[in-house]
Amino acid sequence: MSKATLLMGSLMALLSSSAFAHYPTLDCQLANQEVSCVAAYSDGSLAHGETIEVRSYDEELLTRQTTDNMGEIHIPQPDGEYYLMFDPGHEDPAEFDYAEF
Repeated sequence: MSKATLLMGSLMALLSSSAFAHYPTLDCQLANQEVSCVAAYSDGSLAHGETIEVRSYDEELLTRQTTDNMGEIHIPQPDGEYYLMFDPGHEDPAEFDYAEF
C-alpha cells in the first residue's frame, strides 16, 4: 500500500460524518418528589422536541414526555425502580437511573 493511499484513507476516515457525530446526554435532578431532566447533545446543543421515556426495570413504559424548547421535562417521581432514556435514533441512547440521585 502506498503512502498516498494510506494518507487518503486516513483523511477520508477523519472527515466522515460519523467522526463528527454528537452523542445524546441526559442530566436529571430530583427535588420535592419531582424529576427534572435536560436532554442535550455532546456539542452542547439542547434536544428540544425529543422524546424521553421512563421505564421500569422490567422494561414497562411508565410514561413518555416530549422535551420543551429548553430540552427539559418535569415529571412526578415514579414509584419503585426506574430509569429515563433519551434515544434520538443515532449513537447509543442516554440513560439516567433513579439510583444516581
